[in-house]
Amino acid sequence: MSDSQGSVLIVTKSGGGAAAELGGEIARWLSLRGVDSDIVEHPYPPARINVSAYRENTMLVLVLGGDGTFISVAGNVIDWEVPVLGINHGRVGFLAEVLPEDWETALERFFSNELDLSPRTAFDYEVQRGNGIVARGVAINDLVISRGAVARIISLDIGQKGQWIKNLRADGLIVSTATGSTAYNVSAGGPLVHPELAAMCVTPVCPFLNGIRPMVLPVDTPLTIDIGETSGDVYLTEDGRVPYPLSVGYRVIISKHKKDLMLARIRSNTFFEKLRSKGFLTE
Repeated sequence: MSDSQGSVLIVTKSGGGAAAELGGEIARWLSLRGVDSDIVEHPYPPARINVSAYRENTMLVLVLGGDGTFISVAGNVIDWEVPVLGINHGRVGFLAEVLPEDWETALERFFSNELDLSPRTAFDYEVQRGNGIVARGVAINDLVISRGAVARIISLDIGQKGQWIKNLRADGLIVSTATGSTAYNVSAGGPLVHPELAAMCVTPVCPFLNGIRPMVLPVDTPLTIDIGETSGDVYLTEDGRVPYPLSVGYRVIISKHKKDLMLARIRSNTFFEKLRSKGFLTE
């Protein structure tokens, strides 16, 4: 057993089903080994989960769901500084990478201090209007500034370390973590980045008459995005959740979160293997 004292928080995807059944099975397995656990069902999106009541005693967070559930939970527990282990009950499995039949192996390795921990950079962001902050949050995968339903481009100014790219005209902009580089970022032509790099991927979506290419920037200095001229709706979306409306004069500031997400997994060095299995690499 691990020397750590505490309980295991088990979060299951919304809707019950196989994930909920497995959560009960894991809780019984833990109980037989003298380990306390709590089971929480994630609410249906776009509702957010609140697990703050479990922070004090939790030594491991288990997420039984897909990558979307994993990201939602991870953003809420990143400051707990405990491992987060995803058991895949979704379609992709980039983050929730442990197969359902391997959960016992994963837990045995946790209690033997043999789980691999992969540190992952996350983003803090805040939305400013005038001198006030009107929204803020944490992003595990990406932040996307995009136009609304009307097909009209938006104008953005992007700055870091006192240097600016002015009047970028595009359908939108993706700012992803290295972990999120395999999501919307790569679909829009952005780079694949090793998930343990502390980096910020900046990828324009369908830029119009601009020579800007996708960029990989240092994450230690905040990135500033000013919303310029637009003739339609503009939104900020955090990790694919409900968009926040923006307008001319708004400013979005993105910076490195003070803590890394501690993603737990059975094996290390699986990046190329994942890229092959998900179709990003062909040989």
